[in-house]
Amino acid sequence: MTEVYLSRNHLGGTFTEGEHEISGVDNDYSSYQISVLDLSHNHLRGTIPIWISKLPRLSYLLLNNNKLHGEVLVPFCLEQFKLIAISHNHISGHISSAINANRSCGVRSDDGFLLEGLEFVTKAQLHTYGGILLTLMVGLDFSDNNFTGEIPPKLGDHMSDIRALNLSYNKLTGSIPPSLSRMFQIESLDLSHNSLSGAIPTQLTELTSLASFSVAYNNLSGMCPQRIAQFATFDETSYHGNPFLCCTFPSQPSKPIFSLPTSGNRDDNDEDDGGEGFIDMESFYASSGVTFIMVLLTIASVLCINPYWRQTWFYCVGVATTNFYYFLVDHLPVPVKYKVLKL
Repeated sequence: MTEVYLSRNHLGGTFTEGEHEISGVDNDYSSYQISVLDLSHNHLRGTIPIWISKLPRLSYLLLNNNKLHGEVLVPFCLEQFKLIAISHNHISGHISSAINANRSCGVRSDDGFLLEGLEFVTKAQLHTYGGILLTLMVGLDFSDNNFTGEIPPKLGDHMSDIRALNLSYNKLTGSIPPSLSRMFQIESLDLSHNSLSGAIPTQLTELTSLASFSVAYNNLSGMCPQRIAQFATFDETSYHGNPFLCCTFPSQPSKPIFSLPTSGNRDDNDEDDGGEGFIDMESFYASSGVTFIMVLLTIASVLCINPYWRQTWFYCVGVATTNFYYFLVDHLPVPVKYKVLKL
């Protein structure tokens, strides 16, 4: 058996931490010929087991959309894998500790065409890769987790053939490393929804294959990259949510990208509200209405419970009404005053 496809099967259970041998099973992982392990879209818990790193021919690993947590105990060998998808989990730690860029750590196997296609998110959409397209695809999807720390420069130094890199929806800090410009074949780069700071490296404009790019909802500052080559095709949505980032778009002056996310949830941020300010006006009106109703209910409750405040309230209302009446009488023109007195 070289390909294991068990995605979308409602599988449960927990991966145990550490390295555990299974009784009655050959635990010499070097003899295993598994090249594909797809356990995505299940209900698996625990940490990513160490034995996965001991499968010498494993090139395609999909553990996304599970309930895994903890840190990656043994880093993934970038020289061995073609696809790694561990998104939509609760995995933590630093990305630099989750990957091994040593060129001697492993070699990618070439098994030709796989029996089935594999699902992988690129360009913000879920695609199924199969046949020759899958053999050409190299990608990392670490999105929707709890990774912290900086983006390791070694990603750009050792993955020149990567086509898709997704680190969105994490807690990454620091600056965007200029070495990412050495990912010469990359087509999709998503660093959105983190806490990255500093300027966007101008070297990224050298990525001539880039078709999808997003650094939205970070803390970036300075000017956006020049609108040349592929970057001429990216619009304002690629930079949203960076208050100190100034971009120039066709027929528009340079302006800050003020839009902020309304929620930390991916689904809530997929739609652009089209506003230019900090305030979501629909939410503002709704909250104002609710606040007004709550104030009225609070006043009514106090008046019903406390007779002293109820008497004081009606006295004040009476005084205000009387004063307003005599104000009108003293200041309105004579014909209008006559009508008011007649009423």
